Amino acid sequence: MQLKVDASAVTTTQPVKVVVPAVKCSNKPFRREKKIEIVKTQQCGWGAIALETIGKDDFVIEFVGEVIDDAMCEDRLLDMRQRRDQNFYMCKVGKDFVIDATFRGNACRFFNHSCQPNCRLEKWQVNGKTRLGVFASQTIKVGVPLTYNYRFYSVNAKYTAYSQYYVLC
Repeated sequence: MQLKVDASAVTTTQPVKVVVPAVKCSNKPFRREKKIEIVKTQQCGWGAIALETIGKDDFVIEFVGEVIDDAMCEDRLLDMRQRRDQNFYMCKVGKDFVIDATFRGNACRFFNHSCQPNCRLEKWQVNGKTRLGVFASQTIKVGVPLTYNYRFYSVNAKYTAYSQYYVLC
C-alpha cells in the first residue's frame, strides 16, 4: 500500500495531509492477549478455556518458548519417549525452527488438539523475527476450550520421534 502526500497542501506552517486508501490492512501488530484460564479437562488432561468472548479473527495469544533446531527437537522427543512422558509442547514452525514451550512457554501450550479447531496459528514477521500468533477461527464464547489443529504426521508417515504422537482427522 502506498501513501499519497498532497504536496500542494504543504507549507512550513501546515501539517502534511496524508491520504490513505480505504483498504483493510491485514498486517497488524499483535495486540493484548485475551483472558484465558488453564483447567483440568475430563478427556485431554490440562487445557485452556476462554474467560471472555473472543471474536472471529481476534488475536488470542502468542505461542512462545525456546527456539530449537530439528536435531534438538528429535533428541528431546526421544528422551521424552524413554521417560514415557506423553505430553510435549513443541510446535514446528519451519526447517530447523521449532518452538519448545515445555519450560519457557505460556498458557498457549495448554491449547489442545481438535480436528475442528476454534483457533489457528499464523506466522508473522515482527522486526525481522518470525513469531507465532494464535487467532480465533470463529467467535469463541466464555468457558469454551481453546483448540487448534496440531497437524501431526499421518499413520503412514516415515517414522520419526514425532510418529508416536499422530492424530487422526
